[in-house]
Amino acid sequence: MLQIFWGFIFLLFDINISLYSIDILPDFIGWILLFCGTNKLLQNSKVFTCVKISVIFMSLVSLMQYVISFMGSSNFVYAYISGQFGVKNADFAYVLTNVFWGLKLIVLTLSVFALFKMKDTLRDTKRVIILRNVWLIILIIEIATFLFNNFIAYYFPNTMQKAIIQVLVVGVIFFKIWFIFSVYKIKCEKAW
Repeated sequence: MLQIFWGFIFLLFDINISLYSIDILPDFIGWILLFCGTNKLLQNSKVFTCVKISVIFMSLVSLMQYVISFMGSSNFVYAYISGQFGVKNADFAYVLTNVFWGLKLIVLTLSVFALFKMKDTLRDTKRVIILRNVWLIILIIEIATFLFNNFIAYYFPNTMQKAIIQVLVVGVIFFKIWFIFSVYKIKCEKAW
């Protein structure tokens, strides 16, 4: 469970060095840690088989994303695909970033629900239910933020847009911290 705990920290918190936009907690390390944790849990329950395959896939995808983001928006991947489909580099980068974000949320949701299905084995049903509920709140806030930024924000005045985004950002940070704390409490209570 310790690897899952640290994996979630790497995956949920993006800390960038602003000058070069280098992620201090790269997602691919989080996926590798999550793989190690799910591999151990797979010995106790076959529920994690799908999660393990998804985590391997996301490890490769996030490593590719890290390499692409490190090369910058003028790299050959963006140029090639932009030329093939007739889109701008910035548009392609935006779509690719959102696809990676969506895949990340799907696989993390699979992981949380696999933990939830295994709650009787963990013998800490109450905390696992809290973990699932907090994750669902994070998922709802993340999707609401995406929808607001892309479809709804233009209908509000600028000051109201900023206020709503700040509430959503603070909310998702609060619930991510609560989620990590819940994982930590389960890890401490039950040494898996």
